[in-house]
Amino acid sequence: MDLCQRIMDRYGDTPPGMVESALEFARICGHHGFHDLVLSLKASNTRVMIHANRLLAERMKQEKMDYPIHLGVTEAGSGEDGRLKSAIGIGSLLADGIGDTIRVSITEAPENEIPVAYGILQSAGVRITKTEYISCPSCARTLFNIEEAVEKVKARTGHLKGLKIAIMGCIVNGPGEMADADYGYVGAGKGKVTLYKRQYPVRKNLDADEALEELITLIKENGDWIQQ
Repeated sequence: MDLCQRIMDRYGDTPPGMVESALEFARICGHHGFHDLVLSLKASNTRVMIHANRLLAERMKQEKMDYPIHLGVTEAGSGEDGRLKSAIGIGSLLADGIGDTIRVSITEAPENEIPVAYGILQSAGVRITKTEYISCPSCARTLFNIEEAVEKVKARTGHLKGLKIAIMGCIVNGPGEMADADYGYVGAGKGKVTLYKRQYPVRKNLDADEALEELITLIKENGDWIQQ
């Protein structure tokens, strides 16, 4: 809802004004013994939305309130713009440990909002619903087609919910940057790939054409494969 004129006169249309308005209603409800509340401070401006919710969490802690917070960037737009604004606004707060429910609002069919929401939750480490991939950009050290490799690995392993798989172009940065991955597919030379189980190389210098099947075999051997 819009801020009342009294709040506007004192705070202006600002995050502190949004927070004071929400807390004022929370205090009124609490005074009457009603505590089944969810507080939500939304804005189409991601900076305002993030600032307001961080301030709300801080003020609730000071006033010993413990109400769930609903997150969303309202009227975020459509396409890439809507997805980026939602990811930045909601994801930043989830990374801070703020937020109990979320709503992605984009100007598209409602069902298009669901995968965006799941993607934000996964990227923030809040809820794991699919395979997670780590991959590096292509560079001069990459001696195999990493873009093609990423797509092939995803196509075969995208159903392995909760696994983290890294596809890295070379051993210079690969092992260090994929240290928390469950499995690694790392370039080891021209047309060669080494497979890792966590940070340990377990299949060395495989032909790139054979590496994907070997990766699947490795996953099966470790009991992490699920039949589609």
